[in-house]
Amino acid sequence: MEMNTLVWIVFLLLILVLLFRVTSLQRQLNELKRDVERLENGSTASARSDFKYTLSPKEASPSYASPTEPSDLDQELLALIQQGKKIMAIKRLREARGLSLKEAKDYVDSLDR
Repeated sequence: MEMNTLVWIVFLLLILVLLFRVTSLQRQLNELKRDVERLENGSTASARSDFKYTLSPKEASPSYASPTEPSDLDQELLALIQQGKKIMAIKRLREARGLSLKEAKDYVDSLDR
């Protein structure tokens, strides 16, 4: 009977640990959902707050591009686009600024216009 009691105690402790872990994961999931909703609604509060998410070169922050003259990176990207190497331009932009694939593609597309 003592062995059976010990097994039940271990079983209950395991259930408590798993329950705690599930609630912790649920809390993290809820935080991620809120972050996704903020991003979808256009909020720019993120780790990369120094870069505007409106990815038009004319609207980029002054530290990245000047509205009157393209930055060196923009000129490099334009040269790659003119050579028909749009994918390389997107890759170069992602490496230089740490953007997501979609952000980099949108930026290169806006340069291509």
